[in-house]
Amino acid sequence: MGRNTCKSRARVTFLLLLLVALVSSSLAAENIAADEVDRFCYPDSKRDTRHSCECNNVSAAPWGMRALRIDCSYKEYRTADLSELLPLYIDTLDLSWNALDKAPGFSSDSLHQLNLMHNNISQLSGNNFARLASLRELYLSWNSISQVEAQTFAGLPHLQVLDLAHNNLRSLPGQLLAPLLVLTSLDLSWNRRLNETAQLQTGDLYRDLGINWKLNTLRLDACSLRQLRLPAGAPLKELSLRRNLFRRVPAQLPLALLQLDISDNLLERLLPEDTANLTQVRQLFVEDMSLLEGVAANALARLELLESLSFQNSRHMNHFDGDAFGALPKAGSSFPTLRSLSFRGTILRSFNATLSPVFGQLTELDLNGLPLHCDCELVWLKRLPVETGGRCFKPSRIRGMLVTSARHEAFSCDTWPRWAYGLVVLTLIALCAVGIYLIVMGLRPHRGVTMRRKVGAGSPYARVTIEPNRQENLS
Repeated sequence: MGRNTCKSRARVTFLLLLLVALVSSSLAAENIAADEVDRFCYPDSKRDTRHSCECNNVSAAPWGMRALRIDCSYKEYRTADLSELLPLYIDTLDLSWNALDKAPGFSSDSLHQLNLMHNNISQLSGNNFARLASLRELYLSWNSISQVEAQTFAGLPHLQVLDLAHNNLRSLPGQLLAPLLVLTSLDLSWNRRLNETAQLQTGDLYRDLGINWKLNTLRLDACSLRQLRLPAGAPLKELSLRRNLFRRVPAQLPLALLQLDISDNLLERLLPEDTANLTQVRQLFVEDMSLLEGVAANALARLELLESLSFQNSRHMNHFDGDAFGALPKAGSSFPTLRSLSFRGTILRSFNATLSPVFGQLTELDLNGLPLHCDCELVWLKRLPVETGGRCFKPSRIRGMLVTSARHEAFSCDTWPRWAYGLVVLTLIALCAVGIYLIVMGLRPHRGVTMRRKVGAGSPYARVTIEPNRQENLS
């Protein structure tokens, strides 16, 4: 019995000593971490100034673990001012809007997000981020990056978001993105000379750059692209090609696309071949098209899963074919999922009544700014259950009124064309002028008629002789 008691006391003593050791080591680690935070956030040269960073401890999801978020934006830091060894538990580091002349070679096992936007970085060297093995998001946009070495992104197996927009990229080494095994979002927008890269001119972007097939979002806005080839089998979900030089929608795009933005390109008409391979697209943006004049018949017939479609601010668009969605059945619709349609800012004047099955099921139809001709051919638009914001431009008697507010009787079609009314008015004026002329000419005397009056003794026109005064002669 005594031996058991001694053993129990020994175990309790051991556990207490172990607990004290753990607490002591934890406190020591906390002190070390606090010292590292102070060293990075409040360096001696910038302590108690507006150039010191803002450091906050938060609980990171999902387990509520301790995480440190450091905001060093707008501090005018240069790369030489920063320590490469980051504090323990750091989760987010924001160094945007500084004066960094090159990408810092940080070292951390916990950093998940690094923001280097709006700096003066001009090149990225090999293994620049190799000591940030846990990094998941890297933002490098709004710099002056023109050179990227082949192994720049080596050592980043967990990187999911890479933003290289608004730089001067014009040449990318082969297999540059091969180390990024789980990359899901890539933004190369606003690199205006990116079209000069061999991968975009002739090759397959995925194969040549080593893009993994887990990529969901790709942005290539304003890259001066005239052509693009992407593998049809790639599981890409979102593709943005705004502000390029495409005259047709690229023929080879991933069949799994759910969202496509082809806005601000050089298409003059949207044709059926432009959308032939977009059968899975749910959202299509054809906005700000400076040359687009219309949408041809059957141009949208293959987009049966479409949910949202926008032609906003395509200011020369004046025709939307009544069969743009194909031959629609009178009862029901071939586009059961379409809910949002925008023509805001176009110059469409009317819509064919064959579009009523599609328009009637919409929850949002934007017709703001259209010069609508509210005649008998457009009266069906008034009956739609959704407010469109469309206003009548003609006829003049209801100009400016909402389509839904104008009276039904105002939607009338003239049996004669407008020019015929003008011709009738001019004819009546001419006939009146001829009539007045004839009346005046009839009242005037004929030139051959001479007025003769008898002149006699009793006539006021008789000859008068004036004789001199006799008395004057006698004198």
